[in-house]
Amino acid sequence: MKRFFTTTLLTAGVAFAWHLIDTKQTPAAFVKNTAKFVQDKQAAASVFQEKQTAFKSALDRFQTELDRTQPVIDDIKKDVDQFQFKIQPHLDIISQHTDRFNHDDPVN
Repeated sequence: MKRFFTTTLLTAGVAFAWHLIDTKQTPAAFVKNTAKFVQDKQAAASVFQEKQTAFKSALDRFQTELDRTQPVIDDIKKDVDQFQFKIQPHLDIISQHTDRFNHDDPVN
């Protein structure tokens, strides 16, 4: 077990050194960049949380307003259905006349 931890620590150290050489960074610059990266991610997560909360609040308000408008929508639908019922016989007569005019053969 001791050898495993030693090998793991040595491998991590070599990988860290290789990363610093590859990116041409000093250890202090690496720590500074990593700290800035973590702070940026924390700030972004905080903004995301705020936006998510605002979205949930807006969605709740929308649902409340939708529930309030449902009776009006139902009344409009009922009125449209009644109007359609009243004008349907007239539309049928108009349709019959147009069908008759369209099917009449012209006299040659």
